[in-house]
Amino acid sequence: MKRSILFLFMSLLAGCSQLDLVPVSQRSVASFYQTPTQVNQALMGAYNGLRHAQVRQQYSYMLTESRSDNAFQSLDYNDGNTSRFTETSLLPILYTAWSDFYNKIQFCNKILEEMVKIEIPEAEARQYEGEAKFIRALLYFDLVRLWGPVPLVTTSLTIDQGYRVTRNSAEEIYQQIERDLTDAMNLLPETYNAANTGRATRWAAQAYLGKTLVYQSGYPLKKNRWAEAATLLKGVIDSGRFTFFENFADIFKYEHESGRQAVFSLLFKAGVQGEGNPFPTRNAPNFVSRDVVPFGGSPFQLFLSDDLIKSFEPGDRRKEATIQSEWRNNANATITTMPFSKKYLNGPVVAASDWEIDWIALRYDDVLMLYAEALNEQAYVANGEAFEILNKIRQRAGLAPKTAAEVPNQAQYRLWMEQERRHEFAFENQRWFDLVRTDRALDVMKPFLRTYAQEGNFQSKDRYFYPVPQSVIDVNSNITQNPGYN
Repeated sequence: MKRSILFLFMSLLAGCSQLDLVPVSQRSVASFYQTPTQVNQALMGAYNGLRHAQVRQQYSYMLTESRSDNAFQSLDYNDGNTSRFTETSLLPILYTAWSDFYNKIQFCNKILEEMVKIEIPEAEARQYEGEAKFIRALLYFDLVRLWGPVPLVTTSLTIDQGYRVTRNSAEEIYQQIERDLTDAMNLLPETYNAANTGRATRWAAQAYLGKTLVYQSGYPLKKNRWAEAATLLKGVIDSGRFTFFENFADIFKYEHESGRQAVFSLLFKAGVQGEGNPFPTRNAPNFVSRDVVPFGGSPFQLFLSDDLIKSFEPGDRRKEATIQSEWRNNANATITTMPFSKKYLNGPVVAASDWEIDWIALRYDDVLMLYAEALNEQAYVANGEAFEILNKIRQRAGLAPKTAAEVPNQAQYRLWMEQERRHEFAFENQRWFDLVRTDRALDVMKPFLRTYAQEGNFQSKDRYFYPVPQSVIDVNSNITQNPGYN
């Protein structure tokens, strides 16, 4: 199953440079899209691009988890700047991320343009269109959350056209995401056979559509799409396709990868160049014993904050499943002062950063919790369904359920949800985005940064979004800078 889809990923490596060139009118590009098989191969390349952007690239956590109160980097790596809020438009990872996202979007645009020119059986054509739009939507979803207004490009561009694009509003970006995911939901099949595990399904599109409506309902748009989001998310829950795992640690184990706890996963394969998952390695200290982390850790590890560690309630099983608090270094000394994330730290591994463990891009628990949040935003109901869902999450973690006496109103439920999501999704690159969409980032991060004497770096909501890379502005004067950045 995984081997089949990953083989197609690898079959594109020699030809990827032909597929994502700008201008796309290159003869080598046009000659590629001749058969349904080639369109399918191009789609595998698009999945590979999504996997690269969301997991393999270091910016995937340096711009998300490192920005939040779950981590803090005092050294002057890229995420030292993002975690201290000292980044400028010259920070290298900003351009790396920006260009990578648009490179992959260009890939999806080209697939959509070329596939209509050849004969493809109707069912396949519907699926391929849905997959390309699904992937494009996820790329734009990351872009709009990182930068706010960004250029909206849905067709292939020549170099001259690329020099003339301007930024579209965040609302326009979300409208395009919504169109793409709605189309994908109507075009994609509900399931695949084992050989096609990892491809987007109708349920993945529906769940992401619900999630993006939750984001539209928060900062900065505040569109009040809660009822629509709830309907979509409830449809995924009622589908019966997914399972709430009773043991939290089981969610991230190799033997359960791409299982019924995952609405959408990104697949990885160890032992094939560029196809392994780097996540377990890069979260571990560079000098960790090879008995603890095979092949050791990374000098670019994610540094966990004391604030996160102390925020867990006594007995919360998620803490033990998420954080390695004590470990041996390569001199066999016991270290207790440098905890690291151990999520996904299992499965086959053949070299550093080369693990065969799939990344759950959207898990069922997120669908449940977003649905509960949407219910509470429509109307607070004491001990109602929204309570039942959060208490189910708590009880799995070994914690006592909460009642309306402890959470007496809508505002208090929001804070309860914020805390449960922090512990549930720690190091899954969600915390910073949660703080921004709930407009809580300034309130939460200023006292956190004060601990490190860095609170002066975060003075306004302008820092909710990153600066546009200076190199982008230098080549296109139509692209303006975000407020608050020079």
